[in-house]
This record gives sequence, structure tokens and C-alpha cells, in this order.
Amino acid sequence: MQLKYALYILFILAISYNVFPLALGLNRDRRTPHLVNVFHALVFGLIQGIMYYIGISLGKTFMHLFDDNFRLVVFGILGAVSVRMFIEAFKIRKGARLFSFDNYVKFVMMAIAAGINTLIIGMTASYLSPFENLMPLLLVAGGFAWSIAGISMNLTRKNIILSSLLHLTSGTLIFIFGLLFLVIKNWL
Repeated sequence: MQLKYALYILFILAISYNVFPLALGLNRDRRTPHLVNVFHALVFGLIQGIMYYIGISLGKTFMHLFDDNFRLVVFGILGAVSVRMFIEAFKIRKGARLFSFDNYVKFVMMAIAAGINTLIIGMTASYLSPFENLMPLLLVAGGFAWSIAGISMNLTRKNIILSSLLHLTSGTLIFIFGLLFLVIKNWL
């Protein structure tokens, strides 16, 4: 039972990881006040939860059409998100996915873009939702935690490579969870 919840938490951390590279690039000059950084991290986390909730709403409209093959569909969705994360990991390594935000419109747009994977995974919530109704709140917490971690790190080559490696690891974990869902009848 404890292993099951540990796997659930790993799944949540892997999904909410997308904000870390953005947060790493957010505080490039290290002059942003701490409260502003906490606000930015909170916005990143909230958008992760909101995007998951939007994904749940979208999924309720059409995912019932896949009831006969739901395990393959969920595996396909998680596999697609994993491949997308693998590609992004190599972009991060090159420094192509680190941004500086000169205005809040750009900041919000990038936060929404970071939540696209969360939205896509949210569409599978009728079949795959480890903590049921708590999932959006846990994604807010996960996104907030990753954002705080990213904001508090210096933007060095070593941290960019670490970010890329963590992105690759998160993608791999999501793919493994997709395989587990495909092979095991119920979600762990």
C-alpha cells in the first residue's frame, strides 16, 4: 500500500515537472524579490492544477468513446507525453527552453504552455486518476515545489544539464506508468 502511494507521488511529480525549466530561467539576474518569486511559483502551480482540471472536463466529453480500448488509449496518451518530454529535454540541454519574462502576458502564456502535458494527461482522468478529486490540488503543490526549486537555483550550465536530465527522467517515469497501466488491469 505504501509503495502504491509512493508511485502515485512520483507520477504527480513527473507530471508537474514541466514548470521547472521555466522557473530556472525566471530568476536569471537574481534581483527579483523573494515574495515575487513565491508569487510566480504559485502561479505556475495554479496553472498546473487548472490545466489538469480543464483536461478532466475535456476528457469527460469524449473519452467515453474509448471505453473498449481505454488501456491502449491511456498508454498512447502517456506515451505521446513522454516522447514530447524527451524532445523537450534535449531542447533544455541546448538552453532553448529557458526563458526570461519581461512582462506578465509572456509569463502567463509560458505557464500555460508548460501545462499542456498536464492538460493532456488530465483527459485520461476518468480512467487514470490516482488521488481522484485531490489530483488538481496535488498538481498545484507539485508545480509550486518544482517552481520554488527552479527559481532558487542559479542559471549555470550544470543546472541546465540537471534540468534536462530531470525532464528526461520525468518523461521516462510517465512512460513506465503508461506501461504499468497497459499491463495491469487497474491503476496499481
